[in-house]
Order: sequence, then structure tokens, then C-alpha cells
Amino acid sequence: MRSPWRQVHELDAGRLVIDLPGDDDVLELVQLQRAVLAEGRWFITEADEYMDSLQLQRATLRELQRQPNCIALVAKLDKRLVGLLKVTGGSLRRMRHVGKLEILVAEDARGQGVGRKLLEAVLRWARENPHVLKLGLAVYAHNDRAIKLYESAGFRREGYRKAEYQLRDGSLLDDVLMAIDV
Repeated sequence: MRSPWRQVHELDAGRLVIDLPGDDDVLELVQLQRAVLAEGRWFITEADEYMDSLQLQRATLRELQRQPNCIALVAKLDKRLVGLLKVTGGSLRRMRHVGKLEILVAEDARGQGVGRKLLEAVLRWARENPHVLKLGLAVYAHNDRAIKLYESAGFRREGYRKAEYQLRDGSLLDDVLMAIDV
């Protein structure tokens, strides 16, 4: 059965398909997450802290698919998995209407429209979802490229957390909180 969230786009870089992940995507998803974390630049989790096994990733994806305020979408560029977007909705009644967004794109696929198409797809899902009224995210303050992408999609800055994270060398990083009402 075809997913209602499947989208196909022709980009300069090739054919991009966005869809719900399948069980056959789990290995590539784990590899993608490990590769992006190994860059050490964009996420709180460091590469050696990432302990996701294939079984855990599969269980996480299935749980996201069961919850009405959650979704996972993958992006495949010419059949190669290059992006993942997850929305995790609140589990408490007072927070169920808010989904926390996380997105990652393979380094060699950035700047080609993959992140934008994933965002467009999740915004469509959120606008059609009666359980979700708001999407929120946190992004490092120095990640200008991501902040510009989020702002161009309609996200607004809601807060700023100074010195929220500390790197191994002792330097501190600020965090920007962003959200969009859907």
C-alpha cells in the first residue's frame, strides 16, 4: 500500500523521494545518523554516545508510526537514503499538541533541496494532523544555514539559551529555540 506522505521531486541533484521509512531502511538510517554525528558539528549527541542498534531504530520508528502526533520521514536521492526527519509529539496531555522536530541530511546531499523538501512534507503532515498545533526545534546558534532554512519555512525564534552546551575542549555553544504554529 502506498503511503499518503510519499512525494517525488526532480532536483538538479537527481530524483528525490520522501516517504515513511520501511524496515528495509533501518540499516541505512543508522549509518546516516552515525555519519552525521561523526561530523561533530550539528547535534548534541556525540558520535561515541550514539548507541542505536538496528533493533532499537526499528522499534523507535514503529513507535513513531503508532502515535498520532509523531512521524518519521526519509529522503532518498536516486534511491540512496540521504535524509531523516522525525517529529516526536508530547506524551503528556498538556504537551501532546507540540511536536519536537529533528532533521538530518547527509553531508554530500546538503544544499540541494533535501532539507527543504523534508520540511515542506512535514509541514503538510502537521497542517493535516488535528493532534499537532505547533512544531518546535532547537538549533545551534552558529548554524546559520539551518536557521535561514527554518525561517524561510515560517519558523520563528522563540528563545535563546546561552552557553547551553559544552564541547570537549571546554568551549560553550548557544542554542536557538524555534517554532511554527500549524
